[in-house]
Amino acid sequence: MVNTATYYVTGSSSSLPVTVNILSPDLLQVIENDSKTVLRRLSRSELKVSSKLGEMPREVLLPDNGSLYIDANASIDQWLFADNNIGKLESNSKIVLLSLLLVPLFLFSIFKYLLPAFAVQFADLVPSYVTQISSTNTLNALDKTVLAPSELDEETIENYVVQLAQLTGKLNIADKLFKFQFRKSEFFGANAFALPDGTIVITDDLVALLDNNFELLAAIVLHEIGHVERNHSMRLIAETIIASMAIDYFIGDLGGMIEVFAGISNTIVQNQYSQKLEWEADNYALEHAKLVGLTNEDFAVAMEKFATLAADGNKLDALFSSHPLTLERIENARNSQF
Repeated sequence: MVNTATYYVTGSSSSLPVTVNILSPDLLQVIENDSKTVLRRLSRSELKVSSKLGEMPREVLLPDNGSLYIDANASIDQWLFADNNIGKLESNSKIVLLSLLLVPLFLFSIFKYLLPAFAVQFADLVPSYVTQISSTNTLNALDKTVLAPSELDEETIENYVVQLAQLTGKLNIADKLFKFQFRKSEFFGANAFALPDGTIVITDDLVALLDNNFELLAAIVLHEIGHVERNHSMRLIAETIIASMAIDYFIGDLGGMIEVFAGISNTIVQNQYSQKLEWEADNYALEHAKLVGLTNEDFAVAMEKFATLAADGNKLDALFSSHPLTLERIENARNSQF
């Protein structure tokens, strides 16, 4: 069989159409098509052969850094990959079919179990001074960009801070000093969020949304305390970095469409992990509600207030959201056995 190829000469951008003849199990020669001149005789041990990719030309790196791109066919593949166990596996239809079943299961196991477990271990190893510095810098940056001083009167803020401090005192958390900050923010709207060091920021819009009801606000704050207690910020950072690296490793070099798919996959993976953390924080709040004088209904009603801001999407929308569907959270609160 004639093995057609393109020969790229070392140190030059020029190429030559050539024919590659197999002389023996260990030797081939390269012949220029026009002049029929033998350009090279090469031993297989001298060559570096790239992995097969479908019917794409086989890339062969020569000892002097020249290269051959040999059109794919069975005979040249047999010669090039004679000692390549991977090549043999790739040619085995049963192995290929089995891999199509096992590889997705393998990847699912990595993203479902291994990455979250590693993230937990990573988060537990972060020194306290790192969380303190990162929290301080984060709040300073937000204050310069999307947060503004609260427009609540000082007496209202002071009353909330005192009541929330009493609430955290009932939790018997000896190693955490929670600090409560009130801010106005058009960017965050009605919201509350926790920083890794225990600082919890509450927006004026959230206070208004909850009709200045302390029990409802306390239920939301208890959820944020759950984020701090479970070290969710550091876990999410670790998982995000690891997931990005894993997806880039597995499918990051397969072209433009795969790059788009990788970006979508990364978003879904991160959001699903973020949703898991939100469920953990919800259940922390429900588990500790009675201890601090609240009820599960307080949390459910607070979630119903959030539901008035925007309608829930469908299950597909939930894949691209960092939070679970609000109606599911309300149902979970009312059905909780805590």
